[in-house]
Amino acid sequence: MGKVKRRFKKFRYNVNRRKQWRKLKRLPHIECDPIREAWDSHKSTNENLKEMGISSDANKTIHSLPKPKKLTSQAIDAEQQETELPVTSRNAKLPKTTVVETLEEEATRPQPKTFALSKPWVRYCIYMMEKHGANYKAMAKDTKNYFQDTPKQLEVKIQKFKNVKEQFDIYLKKKQSGSIRIDDNDELIIE
Repeated sequence: MGKVKRRFKKFRYNVNRRKQWRKLKRLPHIECDPIREAWDSHKSTNENLKEMGISSDANKTIHSLPKPKKLTSQAIDAEQQETELPVTSRNAKLPKTTVVETLEEEATRPQPKTFALSKPWVRYCIYMMEKHGANYKAMAKDTKNYFQDTPKQLEVKIQKFKNVKEQFDIYLKKKQSGSIRIDDNDELIIE
């Protein structure tokens, strides 16, 4: 067996050490607005996240949660007797719950659906609808059915096209204006 050839470390003269140091000290780019506003640059990442009430490591958080105990009648009686709230020390810091609340609020807000079909798929659906109407068996036998879709698959594709309101409305406007037609060579012409 041959020996492993080890390279000695070379000093890289072309690297600007000052720029490297500044890059390390610079804050990371945080896209989330509530976290960016609550971020304290004098604290470490773990301290900042802990103060906001966010977990830095989900595995540690899950393992630190108390495991559910089997409730017996004695345990239930003991819990009912303990009506006093635990006293917290004055130095204990409460997490910034506003950050968590705003994050939860953003997560529950409904997102607008932006779904659009590809141009070839739209052209394919328009061609089939223009030539055959709603006859899906004739669409399946068409020579332009390169994908060899079954009548049911074609029906689903066209239904999806109809459900995308933006694209389907454009098709309807062009159809009403007469700018969509099929020529003698079975080519779809959209003007």
